[in-house]
This record gives sequence, structure tokens and C-alpha cells, in this order.
Amino acid sequence: MSVAAPRKKNVLPSRRLFWPKGLVMTRLKFPGLLRSNKRPRLPVALTAYVTYRCNMRCRICGIWKGNAEAQTQELSLGEWDRLLSDPLFSKLEIVNINGGEPNLREDLIPLAARFIDRCPHLSAVSLNSNGLPPEKTIVHAEQISRMCRDKKIRFSISLSLHKIGAGFDDITGIKDSYLKVMQAFEGLKRLRRELRFYVSANCVISRLNVSSLDEMLLWSQKESVPVNFVLGEVRDRFHNADMQGNVLVQGKGRTELILFLRKLARQPRIFGQHALRYRHLADMIEYGTPRTLSCHYFLGGAVVGSDGLLYFCKNSEPIGDLRTRPAQRIYFDKTNLDYRIRGLQKDRCLCCPPYTMNALEVATDLFKVLSHFVVPR
Repeated sequence: MSVAAPRKKNVLPSRRLFWPKGLVMTRLKFPGLLRSNKRPRLPVALTAYVTYRCNMRCRICGIWKGNAEAQTQELSLGEWDRLLSDPLFSKLEIVNINGGEPNLREDLIPLAARFIDRCPHLSAVSLNSNGLPPEKTIVHAEQISRMCRDKKIRFSISLSLHKIGAGFDDITGIKDSYLKVMQAFEGLKRLRRELRFYVSANCVISRLNVSSLDEMLLWSQKESVPVNFVLGEVRDRFHNADMQGNVLVQGKGRTELILFLRKLARQPRIFGQHALRYRHLADMIEYGTPRTLSCHYFLGGAVVGSDGLLYFCKNSEPIGDLRTRPAQRIYFDKTNLDYRIRGLQKDRCLCCPPYTMNALEVATDLFKVLSHFVVPR
């Protein structure tokens, strides 16, 4: 993404400073997060792709094309158990269980238990799912939530939802997928009343849904389910290079996307700190500005693929195979640390769309967040 000189923007009148309900400000820590050019700290946040298998046939993601091979390469429960004993993961506070579709693992519950038992500093566990099949999604969410509650760990689950109605089936390539995901949401909302975990939807913006994003907002208000909007991307892991015509938003859709993000950015009372993220993403798309918001991966994160490969972040090249070398040795290898600075921080990070605004990122960008709440744009 090229960097263009930003055009002059209209600034709204200052508003009274408020502490909005949506702003997550609990348990913030400031452990020297700005040491970006020095030796990184041990990761405190881990994204664990526990499988690359998927039971959808999405037109914007082809990860399902590799289902047969992915299953043969998956880290076993015992291998995950061994990996979590590596010193690199001794300080983990946040674990995101992701995929593919995690519910396809028959051992998902004992695997989640390993994360909970092996990580003494753990404060939050999140699960990303497509919600299929709904019965298994609901059962697994309840079991993981109860395990987390016993250890006073926060639990959250996010289901993929890219469009309201039958148009969702057209994106996923699965008949009645919308009805099944709605069934999963209803079950999760019933559980939420008892177990008090967080339920949200994850909407990937693409050419196939950019004109119907307002419908997602109406659904969110009606169902009391927050929606996280992220920009669709073409990545090797997604096997979607041949789908970029569906993924990338161009032409008239680009204008619609920018206007939609600007609308979200003007509602910090509803979207909390994410309002700043949406404004920044709109700036990157419209003006070509480089990313300046923090990233929890660079502040203290790591990614483990279901095939045992280790990454600095979701945009990183693999830096080593955890089946053949200790994780800490790979992570702090001099060549890898040089790649972390030259290949990521000074290159790919500058055009990486911000997808999250969690406690690590809010702590680092606190003044940016607060200033946006004073003068949203």
C-alpha cells in the first residue's frame, strides 16, 4: 500500500471527555511496551491455529482446499502439551484458539484444558469459530467457559458472520449455513446469561458484502451481539489467491467501505476503542497512510500453526519448525530477530490493517484512544 499525502480533514467540535462503556480499560499494564527495536519480551499473547481444516467452502477463503493434508500434519495433543512447557510460553496471559475450524478437533476440550492448566498467568481465552455444527459449538463453548470460570479466566467466543440472510450461504458455499450460525448464536446467548462470557461476530469485509454492512449493524443492535469488522486479505495460508476478485474491495465498493468505516469511527460510545481502529483503517485505505497503531503481536505475541510452524505474527513468514527446534531458541534466533525488525516492523507492519484493539494495544496507544474519544472524526 503506497503512502500518500493526507488530505485535510474536517474536525468535529470538541466533546466532553467521557469514559464510554465500550472502552476496555481493565487490567492494563505498561511493562516497557515501547522497546520495539530491542530484544523482544517473552510472548504474553498466543494465537494457536489448532487446525487448518474447515467445514465451510467460502468464496473468500480457500483454506478448506487443504483439508486432507492439513489433518495429517496437525500437532497432536501430546505435542501441544510438550510445546507449552517450553520457556517461550511461560508468560502467556492471552490465548486465542483459532483455525480453520477448531470444533473439527475431537480433542478440542482437552486441548483447551492444556492451555488453561499449563499457563499460570493466563487471564483470557478466546475461541474463533464458524459456528458449524451449532450443537458442537454450543457444547464446546459451555465446557471451555466453565473451565475458565473455575480458574477466574475470562472467556470469549466469536462466530464468523459476513452477511445477513441467504446471502451468507452464497459466501460460505454451504446450504442453510446462515440458519445454522443463527442457531449457534441463540444457544450461545442463552449460555451467556448464565456463564457471563463474551459473544461476538466477526465480519470479513469483501466485495461480496461491502454494500450490505449496514444490515450487520442493525442485526448487531437487535441481537445484542457486537460485530468486529475486519478487512478481507489474500494470504498464502488462506489459499485464496485465485479468489482475490471476491476478496478485494475496489471501485465503487471502496468508496462505500471508506464511508462505512468513517461512520463507525464517529460512534466511540458504541464501538469503544475500536472506533479509533476503524478511523485509522479508513485513513490507510483512503489516504495511503502507513499504520501507526500498535500491534499486540509486536508488543508481545506469537503464532503457532497447526503444522508446528512458529510465526512472529499473522503476516510473518514462518521462522522455524517447533517439532525440530525448541520454541525459545527459534524465537530469539539472531537471524529471526533481524527479520522481525527489517522484514516486519520496517516493511510489512506499515501496511498491515489493524484487526484488534486489545488491552496491550490500548495501553500503548492510550493517549491516541482518549484523544479520539474527545474529538472523534
